[in-house]
Parts: sequence; structure tokens; C-alpha cells
Amino acid sequence: MPGSVSSVPESSQILTYVGSVGFLVFSLMLTSFGYINNAWIVLFRPNDNDEFQRGVRNLDCYKTYDPPKIGCLDWSYVQKMDKFPMAFNRIYDATYQIYVAHYLSIIIIASQVFWLVYTIGHCLSLKFCVKVEKYKLIMFHVMVISVGLWIILLFIIIYETFTDQVLPRQLRKPDYEYSIGTGFWTFFLGGLIPYVGAVFCLFREQMQQSQDRLVQLIRHRRIRVPTTETTQGAEVIIPMNARSR
Repeated sequence: MPGSVSSVPESSQILTYVGSVGFLVFSLMLTSFGYINNAWIVLFRPNDNDEFQRGVRNLDCYKTYDPPKIGCLDWSYVQKMDKFPMAFNRIYDATYQIYVAHYLSIIIIASQVFWLVYTIGHCLSLKFCVKVEKYKLIMFHVMVISVGLWIILLFIIIYETFTDQVLPRQLRKPDYEYSIGTGFWTFFLGGLIPYVGAVFCLFREQMQQSQDRLVQLIRHRRIRVPTTETTQGAEVIIPMNARSR
């Protein structure tokens, strides 16, 4: 246990923490690549072999495949016709939801950095292990909140992609195709799956404790039914003939 007399954590714990570090490094790498990749919300035009991309790093991009070329403008850039062709130069400005997604992605990356430092601290210092041991259940629930941020981000991107938040409907042609791009999937799946692996490695005992508490709460939930056998917490019924006496 982290509170033992030895000067370093036990070897089994070291392996667990090293595994957690590996998961978190991998998760951070993929979320960083996904954040940089602007292909989150994609509007593809098959006949023109080009596409519009909107990411969460304050950029809108126009990409052609033949020849392969990409040009990007800030969300606030007004003269979009400088780099975007007809139709794409009349795209909507980034919505409030996209700005929320922008900040959520930054918070997620910051949380990954925090948990990476937290886990490395377990690998290097027994004193650190002992100090944070009593807070592990709280830290587990805080780490789970970050998973919730990924889920919220998913719903935002789905909404933005499939509800005509990019191009006015009257400018769309039947062959235009909306999709969620590789940038988002790299950020979401590539970041979330190893992150959950790190949660499992770090807080396996706390996960079991939370599960046990939930089961106990469900089992001990009772509906109180009034009874005539006892007057405590029950309705007392007095016969009518007793009142007349």
C-alpha cells in the first residue's frame, strides 16, 4: 500500500502507475493531433472534389483534392471570398455552440496534462502517494467528470454537423455531404479510449467502491407503508361506537 514503510511504492503499484502514464501520454498525443486537425465538421462537394472544414481552434478551412491544397481563415474573418470559392464564401459564422466546443476541448487537454502530472507523481514519490491516498475517491469522481466533457463535446459536434449550422440551406445542392471529420474522431475516440484505460488503472478500487455504494443504495431504498399494528408513524383508527361513549 502507499502508506507502507518502504521508501518507494510497491512494484505492482509502480507497474499500474507506469501503465496509466502510458495511457495518458497516448491519449494526450491523439487529442493534440485531433485538435490541430481542422476536419471536425466537414461539408464535402463530390462534383467539385473539394470540402469545407470547421474545427475548434478558431479556423475555417477550404480544401481541394486535385491539386491537394488547403487554405484557412479565422472565424472572425469577414472577406471569406479571399480564400473560399462561391457558396463556401457565404458560410455562417461560428455559433455559440462551437465556441463552447472550443473551450471544452482546451479544458479536456488541460485535464489530461493535470492527470499525467498526478500519475507521474505516484511513480516518483511515496510521500506523494501517502499524501493523496485519502483523496483518491474524490479524485476518481473528478477524473470521471472529464469523461463527461468528451460526451458533451460529441453531442455538440453532432448537432452542429447535421442541423445546417454551416451553410444556408438555399445554397446547398443535393450532392453536398455533411460528415463528422477525422479531426474530431481522432480527438474523441483516440483520446477517450486510452483515457478510460488510465482511469481504470488508477482508480480500480474506487470504481468498485462507487459501484458497491450504488448497489447498497438501491437495495436499502424502502417505501414506508402505514400499519395499524403500531401507532408510531401510522394512522390510528378509532371506532364510531367508542366515540359515543
